[in-house]
Amino acid sequence: MSQTAATTRNATRAIAAMPQPTSLLARLFAAWRRRRQMRRDETWLQRQPDYLLRDIGIGRSEIEMTIRGGRYR
Repeated sequence: MSQTAATTRNATRAIAAMPQPTSLLARLFAAWRRRRQMRRDETWLQRQPDYLLRDIGIGRSEIEMTIRGGRYR
């Protein structure tokens, strides 16, 4: 293997190991979408009548906990 090929391969590995701005932006966008979806779900559940919440198996006071972290029963 020539010196140039080895240097190019090492440079490629170094670039691949660096944090990519697109991956950071993708993670930030995904986190924003998750938060937006959680707010939307919470709003939807808050607007439902009590009998529907009972059918689902949650109380009105459990909506935020259910949306944010799941149920612990």
